[in-house]
Amino acid sequence: MLEVTNLQKYFPVSSGPFSRAKTYIKAVQDATFTVQQGEALGIVGESGSGKSTLAKAMLRLIEPTGGSVKLEGRELTTLPERELNKLRARMAMVFQDPYSSLNPRMTVFETVAEPLTIHGVASGKAAQRRVKELIELVGLREEHLFRFPHEFSGGQRQRIGIARALALNPKLLVLDEPTSALDVSVQAQVLALLKQLQKELGLTYVFISHDLGVIRYICDHVAVMYLGRIVETGSVEQIFQSPTHAYTRSLLDAIPQPDPDLAWVPSPLDERGNR
Repeated sequence: MLEVTNLQKYFPVSSGPFSRAKTYIKAVQDATFTVQQGEALGIVGESGSGKSTLAKAMLRLIEPTGGSVKLEGRELTTLPERELNKLRARMAMVFQDPYSSLNPRMTVFETVAEPLTIHGVASGKAAQRRVKELIELVGLREEHLFRFPHEFSGGQRQRIGIARALALNPKLLVLDEPTSALDVSVQAQVLALLKQLQKELGLTYVFISHDLGVIRYICDHVAVMYLGRIVETGSVEQIFQSPTHAYTRSLLDAIPQPDPDLAWVPSPLDERGNR
C-alpha cells in the first residue's frame, strides 16, 4: 500500500540578519519503511522527533526535500498537482487537535460534506445520504448534523474529524496523535472506534503517537523515530519484548507502571528507603 524510501524534510534557518549563509534543521532524515494493505504501522517517538513532519511530507501537505513516497505503486513526490489532487481521495489524515482542525463557522454537515463537494463525488440528496451514513458510522446521530463544533466535546469533535477523513473512502489513513488531546476514558472509546473501522472498511493506518501503550493496542508494526531518523523497526512483539536500540529501551522504560511496588522510588519517608 505505502512505500517510503529515504524521505527527507529540511527547513532552512538563517545564520543571522546580515548573513547569506544558511543552516538546515533536518526534521526528517532518510526515513524508510513500508506498510502492507490492511496493516497498521505505528510511528513512535518523543515530541520533536519529526513524527508529524514525516506524516505531512509523506502526504505532500508540505513538500519533501528528497526521497520517494509510493502509494499503491504510484510515486507521489513528482506527481503534478492535478494528478495528486485526484489521488488524494485514496489517502486522508486525522489531525491531533480536534478543536483547531474543525472550522468553527461550519456545521457538522458542511464539514463532512466538503470533501465530497471539492472532489465532485456527490451533491444534493446523495451528499446528505453519505454524510448521514458517515456520522452514524463514527457513533454520532443525525440530530448532530446541523450543530457547530463548539457544541461538542473533544471526543465528539475527533469523531467528526474521522468522519470527514473517511468521506471519500480512502484506503490509507494517517492519524497524527489522534487521542493525545483527549481524556483517558475518551481515548479508549476513540481507539476502539478506529480499530473497528479498520476491520470493517479494510483501512491501512499510519498511526503517529508518543504513547507506546496506544501503539501496542492498535498497531501491527512499529517504527521508532529519534532526531528525525527511524532508528528501529519491527513487529509490536519484537519492539516490546526485545528492543535493540538504546532509545527504544528508554521509551519502554518510561511507560508508567500501574503496580505501585514496581514504580516505587526510594524516599527517606518510606521505611523501605532505610533498609
